[in-house]
Parts: sequence; C-alpha cells; structure tokens
Amino acid sequence: MIEPDPSPIQLQTPPDQPSSQELTLTLRSRITEVMAVDQVQAEPSSNAIMFLGKLRIKSDQAFEQMSTRLKEIGYFPLLRDLDNDAERQVFVVIKGDAIASVDQRPWMSLGLFVATLISTAFAGTLFSRAVANVGSDAALNALSLLDVVTYGLPFALTLLSILGVHELGHYVAARWHKLPVTLPFFIPMPIGLGTLGAFIQMRGMPRSKRALFDVGLAGPVAGLLIAIPLYVVGLLIAQVLPDSAPSNRAMLMDFLIAIFRPDAVNHGILFNPVLYAARIGLVITMLNLLPVGQLDGGHIAYAALGRHWARWIAMATMAIMAVLGFMYSPNWFIWLLFAGLGGAARHASPMDDVTPLDFMRLGLFLLTVILFLALFTSRPF
Repeated sequence: MIEPDPSPIQLQTPPDQPSSQELTLTLRSRITEVMAVDQVQAEPSSNAIMFLGKLRIKSDQAFEQMSTRLKEIGYFPLLRDLDNDAERQVFVVIKGDAIASVDQRPWMSLGLFVATLISTAFAGTLFSRAVANVGSDAALNALSLLDVVTYGLPFALTLLSILGVHELGHYVAARWHKLPVTLPFFIPMPIGLGTLGAFIQMRGMPRSKRALFDVGLAGPVAGLLIAIPLYVVGLLIAQVLPDSAPSNRAMLMDFLIAIFRPDAVNHGILFNPVLYAARIGLVITMLNLLPVGQLDGGHIAYAALGRHWARWIAMATMAIMAVLGFMYSPNWFIWLLFAGLGGAARHASPMDDVTPLDFMRLGLFLLTVILFLALFTSRPF
C-alpha cells in the first residue's frame, strides 16, 4: 500500500520578495507562453497564485515546459481542470519545492520486519497445529522450536515474501519516476495473521497521472509474480480432501487448481503453511485493488478515471463492501473500516492532474479490472 506524505509541498517565503503586482506579472509572463490567461487569483496565505485560462498546447507539454521555466525562479506548478468548465484549466503556481527529503530509517524498517517475522511465524504455527487437529488446548501450550521451524517459518516467509515484493514494486516504480519514497515498513500484529501488512510512504507529489498509475499498479503486479508460483507450490504438496469444493474460491484459484491439481477441482484441499499464506497473499492483493482512497486500486482508478468518477466509484465500492459484510462475511467490515480511515475519497493528486493516461496504460487498466474480478471472493477469510 502507498501512503502519501501528509505535507509533501514545502512552501518557502523569500527574504526579498517582490511586490505582489511585480510577482504576478513575472509569473504571468511565463504562464502565457503556454496558456491564454483570462483570470488571476492570488492566495497570499499559501504563497500560491492561480492562473485560469485555455492551454495553447497539449497539457503534458505545457506542464513540462512550466516545470522547467518556473523552477528557474524558485516556483513549481500544479495543473488542474475546472469542474464546471471542461475547456479551461488552472495553473496553481507555488513558491518552494513539491519534493521533500527522505529519511529512510533503515534500522526501523529492519526492526519492524524482524518483529513481523516473529509474529507471523507464531501465527503460522498456531494455524498449522489447528489444521493438524492437535486441539485448542495444545495450541495454547508452549510451542517447540521444531514446530516453529516446520510450520511457522514457511508460513511467515511465504507471506512476508509476497508483501515485501509487493512494496518493492511500489518502491522501484516510484524511484523510476524520481519520486522519493521510504523503505517498506511492515506492521507486526500479536493476533490473527501476525501482521497488518506493509506500506511505503511517498515524500512528494507524483508528477502526473501516468506516474501515479505506474506506482499504484507496480505493487500488485510484483506481488502476484511471487504469490502465484508460491500458491502453485502449496497446491502441489497439499492433501486433497473428500469434501466438496468450497464456495469461496476465486476464479484465478480455480484456474490454477484445474491446471496443477485437477484431482482437487471438485474437492476441498487441506491447507499447508505455504498454500495458506499464498492464498492470503492473493486475497490481500484483491483487497488492495479495491478502488477506494489510499488503496492501490484507489490510486489506479483516480489515475485512469479522474477525480470525479474515482470519488463516486469509491463510495459505491464501500456500499457494496457493507452489503457483502452483512450477506457473506463480517470481515468485510474490518476492511471497510481500514479503507475508511485512510480516506475513502482522498487521493495522492498528481502535480499534472489534467493529462490523461496513454492508450497502453488504459489497456493495462482494463486488464487490472479483469485481474481484480479473477481474484475476487465474497468470503476473503
């Protein structure tokens, strides 16, 4: 998951600032190179000046040109559409820098990883002993080192590998777009699965919707590149049960079972640590692709569909999650709360919020929707 920095824009007030009129004229002379300005509005409290009008050239070219021209005098632009006028745009010119410095804190990242490894290994051991039908009393007894090595570590390493590679995908994509980001932070949890996942934090604003889309999509894709092979490994060593197949298998899981374990298509499968952790990884990927707020799917939907449609889709998605919680699994309410706390309609708006995605990325967006549907299950856990 990507968490935007709460205050990515660094505003500065120069010691010898020219008069407001001189400053406006200086900035306007540069903005008019790419825009026919018909209105100017100043925001003294934030050192921002808004120039409204019609662009003379394509939005991506206008933004890149203004980024260079304004940086020469210590300013940066934000390009926005007008909600009530599709033909006019707004350049918001701000003093300072849109990119903040990054304090990586590697020791904190490492410490949280070790703590999460321990908590997930403990959770995996308890789960495996319960599956083995050892009994609830035994599960509460002191766990042996052999139990942890045999059951807990395979579960923990499988799950954390998927979560870690997911965040690494975000990290690499962000660095590719020259966006400073922190190292991944894992979140240990003494109960449940042993973790609440992991996240990175962006220290600035993505330059464009294309950058936001790439960073948002890179995590789920990278995670799946390791989650799917590990799920297959778990399938190959799993025991098939005489019970009928459960109703909560996602289409992708059914597809993989049909290919690698056709004898289990109509039957249940006894979870082993690797298979269970890989299934959790696939489910978490699905949940992260929900088009809501700060989830990866929220960033992807915002980049592909724009602010207006992303907001309505987020609201509709949360309503559907509530219905699923009542009809199928109360676990949906937990994820609904988690998504809501992150801001259902809050997004990491790019600096250039006008230029749409190119044809290739729109195609990837459609494939992402198909992927989400292939991973979807009404009973995640």
